[in-house]
Amino acid sequence: MLELSVGMKNVVHFEQGEPDFATPGHIVDAAVEAAEKGFTHYTPIDGMLELRQAISEKLRKDNGIEADPQTNLTVTSGSQEAMLIAALGLLNRGDEAMILDPYYPAVYEDTLLAEAKPVLVPLDADKHYAIDQEVLDAKVSKKTRMIWMCNPSNPTGHVFSANDLRVLADFAKRHDLIVFADEIYEKIVYDGLKPVSIGALPGMEERTVTVNGFSKSYAMTGWRIGYFAAGNKLSHVLRNLHYYAVLCPNSISQKAALEALTGPQDCIQTMVAEYARRRKLMMDALSQMESVAYEEPNGAFYVFPDFSQYDASDEAFASDLLKKVGVVTAPGSGFGTSGKGHLRISFSISYDQIKNGMQRIKHYLTQYS
Repeated sequence: MLELSVGMKNVVHFEQGEPDFATPGHIVDAAVEAAEKGFTHYTPIDGMLELRQAISEKLRKDNGIEADPQTNLTVTSGSQEAMLIAALGLLNRGDEAMILDPYYPAVYEDTLLAEAKPVLVPLDADKHYAIDQEVLDAKVSKKTRMIWMCNPSNPTGHVFSANDLRVLADFAKRHDLIVFADEIYEKIVYDGLKPVSIGALPGMEERTVTVNGFSKSYAMTGWRIGYFAAGNKLSHVLRNLHYYAVLCPNSISQKAALEALTGPQDCIQTMVAEYARRRKLMMDALSQMESVAYEEPNGAFYVFPDFSQYDASDEAFASDLLKKVGVVTAPGSGFGTSGKGHLRISFSISYDQIKNGMQRIKHYLTQYS
């Protein structure tokens, strides 16, 4: 969709998957200081010990996860690297990996790169994306090795409840499965909600790979710094792959990440408050559109409305929306079978752009009346 919009003027970009804020100044200053002082060489494979210690403290305080910075933590080149090495390190040819659907597309492709089989576990928007024990049972097999999940979710903005996570954790323990938990949107939540980390639940310490980073919470997408926490056995496997994939993470970005974790945190509250304002604007606009069903997002900066009452093909609908009113969206079928008929619309663009874009969509829908 982005490629289709190249060269078009006066386009509203609802497909955006990153913050529109600049990286906070104190974080940039820390990186500049590191560069000026010559911190431009290799670091330890796992990342700077000081950064790993700060991450360990963050996980203990915020998530209830105990991760030894010496053995259980590795700083990666973004969370995307962690996804790939998890697939390559934990899946063998012929294995199966269950994916909560809708899903972030990289986990599906990474599973294929590992020559394993993706098995989609559909989550129903009408049931508030609750995890259904019967659906899990119907999808598991003797070949199942792991479960991919994103909490809060990209593309839906859904935050899984503690009960949902207990269901998933009990299922994983019963079938001896690894859970890959992408928590990159953890800090971007609304209405006082606090996500639960599945890796903190009893019995999940050694079977969970918890992944997070700095891209979304601190508007640091281009710095390419993330991390994973895992039990000793899993961590050892992933660390070896990390070494041969990237050797070590970016040195200057690590200094920036350290400042992000240990410096002032009001930047997060400022950004989330603005996302909340934009979210309300978008929800108000959607509520005025007839036959458009949507689940109000509790996290991230996406909403995933269902436009199938207007066009069964989300790709055709998105393409026509771009051509006729200049609005770029992400077709839901790219996020799994449960996304068919939906569009992922991001509110990580300015308030005025959102108002403009939603007015254009509303106008576009009048052709169906």
